[in-house]
Amino acid sequence: MKKKSQIGNRKSKILIVGAGPAGTSLAIRLAQKDFEVLLIERETFPRHKLCGEFISPECLAHFAELGVLENMLSAGGERITETRFYEPGGRSLTVPSEWFRGEGYALSLTRAEMDLRLMNRARTVGVNVLEDTSVNGILYGENGIQGVKACTGRDKIVEIPADLFVDATGRSRIISKLYEQHAKNEKSKIKGRKPLYVGFKTHLKGANIEKGRCEIYSFRGGYGGLSPVENGMTNLCFFISAPVAREFNGNAEKIIEDVIFKNKRAQETLTYAAPVRDWLAVSISSFGMGNLDPALNLFSVGDSAAFIDPFTGSGMLMALESADILAQSIAAYHQMPKKLSDAYRLKYKQKFNRRLRVCSLLRHAAFVPNLAGFIIFTLGLSKSSGEILTRLTRPRLSGN
Repeated sequence: MKKKSQIGNRKSKILIVGAGPAGTSLAIRLAQKDFEVLLIERETFPRHKLCGEFISPECLAHFAELGVLENMLSAGGERITETRFYEPGGRSLTVPSEWFRGEGYALSLTRAEMDLRLMNRARTVGVNVLEDTSVNGILYGENGIQGVKACTGRDKIVEIPADLFVDATGRSRIISKLYEQHAKNEKSKIKGRKPLYVGFKTHLKGANIEKGRCEIYSFRGGYGGLSPVENGMTNLCFFISAPVAREFNGNAEKIIEDVIFKNKRAQETLTYAAPVRDWLAVSISSFGMGNLDPALNLFSVGDSAAFIDPFTGSGMLMALESADILAQSIAAYHQMPKKLSDAYRLKYKQKFNRRLRVCSLLRHAAFVPNLAGFIIFTLGLSKSSGEILTRLTRPRLSGN
């Protein structure tokens, strides 16, 4: 009887680039399944990140599986029991957190705090973490990608081999773009898409908002969200069309004063608020699904795989869910890349296709105040209609 090859049965070495919630939760899940995992992050944690910082109720079950739930709940964030949508004239629609599947409350916690706690957990379960390290090249072999070139904080160039690679770098899609440039062999001709929207974010002191509430404001060319976080601060994050942003030369304070304050409720809550840190800004060129598997042994997860509209409050959830799906697929087929790719694609589309389609339709209303106002008024007449629409932006009950 032949002995099984030790090489043929070993667990694959997996390299994940990007230590946001998708990349780090994937690293934790794979380490829990005894894979050798290296997690590379460009920044040094803690660091601030442009984000709505809304952790929907369904995320808490993922935190429990990852072993960080109590750690997150004790971090000082705000438990959100309702989200209220305001049209410019002041009419509103309330979405209770209990409409979402989960604990009946959401959590509002800064990304600096949440991401750091996830990274610490990753280290605890055996993930090798490299911070202050940027990937700037890919190494190729006969069977495709065999490693990456990375630059450490001391400007030292290192080559890192692995079997499977995961792009968790968010909308920048750093690893995927490096591969696509190589595959097309025409780097100079590859151009980024023209930005459609610009996102802004800061933390404030002095905002007039009730505890336990997240508020969403509609205004010309965009919408914004405000919610309490830890240490008496509130997180303000808004998205606005690129043409409107250019009217004000990208000046967030002027946009607030001349555009956002046209929303009656936004003016009430923000008039006496002041930033406690510099504004963050990022351009957004597209929403929806991207390339899930750019190469045979390269996979995308989180915002690198698909970017869902932030007003739905499900971006964090999709990051955690997509990481869970990819972890399951890798565990089952890590030595069979084609089957791994097929399994991941199938599960991903089953999970997210409907959600992304619904959010694509709602996006048109989110960026048009009059239409947003009509929808808020209409849904306000029927609690059941609002609840049904809300749940269309979440996972199906069957858990597909």
